[in-house]
Amino acid sequence: MSTLSLSSALFVVAATAGGGGVAWLAASLHYRTKLALAGAQLELAERAKQKAQELAIQSRQQVETLQQALSEAKRDGVIQSAAASARAEAAAAAAAKAAQEKARKDLVAQLEAADANDRPAHGFADTQPMRPR
Repeated sequence: MSTLSLSSALFVVAATAGGGGVAWLAASLHYRTKLALAGAQLELAERAKQKAQELAIQSRQQVETLQQALSEAKRDGVIQSAAASARAEAAAAAAAKAAQEKARKDLVAQLEAADANDRPAHGFADTQPMRPR
């Protein structure tokens, strides 16, 4: 019986060692995959950071160029003439709108006067639609 119990003990030890090896292998594969994913995300973040820095430098250069162009335009008087022409266009548009409103009011007044002339003097509604006016 001692042999049976010794072989059982050896089987248990071997099974435990085998199970531990399988668990270690599974854990190492799992965490290796996680580390690879984290490394890929880190690499992607680094590339995005570098691209953002490049774009920031490019935008600063563009801002500097636009500021120089603006100062040159101000110096040349282009901005003032453009602003004056914009003001003139706005004034012309306002005058056209005012003329349109005046014409509309005149037309409404004429139509109301024509309607007032169509009414009979006694103030009652006309009940004879075929009567010539």
